[in-house]
Amino acid sequence: MHMRDVITLERGSHSQRYMAMFLWIFFGFLQVSLISQWLTVNRRDEMFTEYIDHVMQVAASKQLPASEVRALLLIKAEDLSLPVHGDEISITGNGQMLKAGVHYSTDITMPIVNQSVHRMRFHHDLTLKPIH
Repeated sequence: MHMRDVITLERGSHSQRYMAMFLWIFFGFLQVSLISQWLTVNRRDEMFTEYIDHVMQVAASKQLPASEVRALLLIKAEDLSLPVHGDEISITGNGQMLKAGVHYSTDITMPIVNQSVHRMRFHHDLTLKPIH
C-alpha cells in the first residue's frame, strides 16, 4: 500500500466520522424537539382541565349561562395556545347539574419542515364536583 492510499483512506474515515456525528446530532435534535412539543401540549392540557374544573365551580355558584362559560374556556384555551374552537365545547345543565365536554386535537410537527407527524386528541367530559 502506498503512502497516498493511506492518507486518502484516513481522510475518508474522518469525513465519515463527521457525517455520522452530524447525523446523530440532527436525529437527537429531532427527538428532543418532538418530545418537548408532546410534553408542552400535555402540560397545557392539564392546566386547561384544572381551569375547566374551576370555571364550573364558579359558574355553578354564580349561575353563569352556558355561553359565558364557553367564552371563559375559549379565552383560557387561547391563552394556553390550545387549538380549541367554540363548536368543540359543549356546556349542558346549570347550577349543580353543570356538565362540560371539550374535545379537540392538536398536531406534533416535525421541526424545520413544519410537517405534522402525530395528532394528539383530547376528550374531557367533566361534571361538577361537589364542594365539601
